[in-house]
Amino acid sequence: MPHTFRTARSRAPRRRLFKAGAIAVAVATALAACTSGGTAGSTSGEPTGTLSYWFAPYTPDAKGTAQFLQYNITPFQKKYPKVDLQAIQKNVNTINQQVQVALAAGKGPDLVTASGISNQITYAKAGYLTDLTTFADENKWSDTLLPWAQEVSKVDGKMVTLPQGYETLLLFYNKSLFEKNGWTPPTNQKEVEDLAAKMEAKGITPFAAGNSDYPAGTEWLVSAFFNDVAGASKVHDALTGSIKWTDPAFADSINRLKEYFDKGWFGGGVNKYFSTTDPQKYTQFASGQAGMYISGSWEFLTLPDYFKKTNSEFDWAPLPSLADGVPITYPLSLGNVLSVNKNTKNAHAAETYLDWNLKDTKTMWDQVASIGADAMPVNINPADIPSNVDPKIARQYTELSKASEEGAVGYTTWTSWGGQADQYIIDNTDKVLSGSLSTTDYLNGLQAAYKGDAAKGTIPTIYSTGKTAG
Repeated sequence: MPHTFRTARSRAPRRRLFKAGAIAVAVATALAACTSGGTAGSTSGEPTGTLSYWFAPYTPDAKGTAQFLQYNITPFQKKYPKVDLQAIQKNVNTINQQVQVALAAGKGPDLVTASGISNQITYAKAGYLTDLTTFADENKWSDTLLPWAQEVSKVDGKMVTLPQGYETLLLFYNKSLFEKNGWTPPTNQKEVEDLAAKMEAKGITPFAAGNSDYPAGTEWLVSAFFNDVAGASKVHDALTGSIKWTDPAFADSINRLKEYFDKGWFGGGVNKYFSTTDPQKYTQFASGQAGMYISGSWEFLTLPDYFKKTNSEFDWAPLPSLADGVPITYPLSLGNVLSVNKNTKNAHAAETYLDWNLKDTKTMWDQVASIGADAMPVNINPADIPSNVDPKIARQYTELSKASEEGAVGYTTWTSWGGQADQYIIDNTDKVLSGSLSTTDYLNGLQAAYKGDAAKGTIPTIYSTGKTAG
């Protein structure tokens, strides 16, 4: 429901762990902004007292602030008028650093937000967060949260955070172009390659792509190809240490990605890919210069404006399987997460806020319909989705809910990898695509980074998928 901040990564400031230099720069600002938490309130029954909540809205303007208050503050205050919920706006580019430094000083907001689970793992291991396990059990969160979301919200077996929204990687396609040519979205490797050849014959780039504005975006493609070539079960085994990242299946994944780039299927090849901006990429896709686009569900916020300009339509399908025997899955990720400061003076009100946050599905769907915010990873009854929610978005969430229950889900680098391994992928994948780093050396480096995360205990809890479920 409340998805408090993400930049146009389109949109998410997904840097997980902060380097010492960045912390040092932020210390003065963060400590100056520290608060000692809300005032003590009731410990049971109707919550009272004050709560502090640092936030960075979708857009740092009056409209963005108003939207945050409308969906995240006002409804709670209306239901619990004896709680003074104080929303304190922060800069989207520094809020993670300010929270981290404040928590280390024993201060900070009562409600602790972060742009991904890796931050909360670090906070939990440092003892900065409240253990929510007993509260979650007493209030039956498991009846509402999807199974995988419950697992990834735990650190060392304790529930320490509540996901604020979830995303997946999808195959977007230019529906108008497909209908004109009698094409259907591909579901397997042969269909992908046959369709790409047909598009090339018409002078159409098979996949819109470009990372000039957000170089880290290449990790979306790594996530997609690991899940679609190696398969989610293999990814699960590597993330849990049962196999190594040097396994031939992951070499096949990276080699297939490079092969498609070498063919020019993604954005016309590496040279164009590295120089293509987001507006150029979206324009090419909407105009039919490119036929498909692999990206995240956050694109539901961006694509409509571009397609409206070209008087055309887009739609989506699940990512196709790119290897025999590999099932179609939905790679899942968390957007923002919300926890309770261990040093809060008003734990009852803070935990009540999280419980309200999880269960007020009306406000959640109002926000989805109004501003395209992510829904929370909760069980969904299609009949409960309001008619004013974009049908494409509604279909996404019903399919995700079904896939989550069936274990037909995969993994994304920014949610299920440790911070060191994820940063390695961000820093080195483009080198493989450009030919300056071999696949073998790349995977050896990834394995070393994974071992570093495992030694530090910073790998998120790995949920089950496919044959590992149950």
